[in-house]
Amino acid sequence: MPPVVLTLLQALFLLLLYVFVGRAVRAIVRDLSPAGAASALGKVRAPKTAPRAKAPRRERKPANVAPAELLVHLPDGSTRLLALDDRLDGGGITFGRAPDVTVQLDDPYVSDRHARVYRVDDGWVLADLGSTNGTYHNKSKVSAPVRLVAGDQLAIGKTVVEARR
Repeated sequence: MPPVVLTLLQALFLLLLYVFVGRAVRAIVRDLSPAGAASALGKVRAPKTAPRAKAPRRERKPANVAPAELLVHLPDGSTRLLALDDRLDGGGITFGRAPDVTVQLDDPYVSDRHARVYRVDDGWVLADLGSTNGTYHNKSKVSAPVRLVAGDQLAIGKTVVEARR
């Protein structure tokens, strides 16, 4: 090949390399800045699409219906149904890996005594018992006792518990 062609190919290769590196840096800056690269550089772009109209709200179940049972979906695909009744007033239902809990879960993400569902007044409450990986109520981490209503979902390790009527 003539030297002129080789020099042109080298220049083209370097140009493509600079474009690639520039785009990679731009993407990283956009991902790391809180509002994107445009606002970080002082440039504000108009949205490309018009805002969507809000979908009509579906009727929700009454928010204060206490659950009557817990459906436990174990990681292996099996389920277990637990009735919430007055016989559980004392200690409620405890979840964990310890042999003395009500629902024993064989899961490395579950603590020995992970969570407890217990009766308060006319309803049921979920409390995390200081677990390492936390207990989740409707995809929010539980930091204080939370009142349960029918339809709530609890996550304890890889186990999902559904509160039902």
